[in-house]
Amino acid sequence: MKLKNLSFDNIKKDAEGVLKGADNTYFKAYPDCYLKVYPEFLGYFERIKETGKIERHHLVISSHFVYGWMPTIMYLDLKAEELALKYLNAALKGYLLKSKELEVLKKTISGSMVGLSKLLHFVNPREYAIWDRRVFRYLTGARAQYGIENADMYLDYLAGMKKITEHEAYPALHEKIEKHFEYPLHPMRAIEIVMFETDRIR
Repeated sequence: MKLKNLSFDNIKKDAEGVLKGADNTYFKAYPDCYLKVYPEFLGYFERIKETGKIERHHLVISSHFVYGWMPTIMYLDLKAEELALKYLNAALKGYLLKSKELEVLKKTISGSMVGLSKLLHFVNPREYAIWDRRVFRYLTGARAQYGIENADMYLDYLAGMKKITEHEAYPALHEKIEKHFEYPLHPMRAIEIVMFETDRIR
């Protein structure tokens, strides 16, 4: 399955549609408990980055707060704890994890690429984007979720997102999106919001 719509031109067009109705959509419709906790989650890992490394305590706490954003029950499998912590700390430092490394982490975090993507986004929002069923549907057009757990597809998504952020016209678009929020947005987060919201209001 190939990812569609993963281009600056598509994001720009859909952002214009989302921003026209911004007062009635994502930016106003979601409760403070969703929007205002986001920077707190980011801050959790910023403090870890400044003072040390991700350890078991952080993995347990952060896995559970990520699942506070999700309608499913958290299952943390710590059989590969040492590797999981090694890979999370590498991500914290800016390393782009490979497919096999993502699979180890995915197994640790409820076997879910969606849950793992959210955790990785908070660990390093500059390099990792949130991947969920609405983003998947926006990019594939598929109603079924087959493929959403594929680590290689997630890496293709990240590569496409990075390409969009590097487009010469992206900074101006980012500014238009970001002004609707009370805090700065990392580029991948702003693009993901456009995808999520476009799918939600279709």
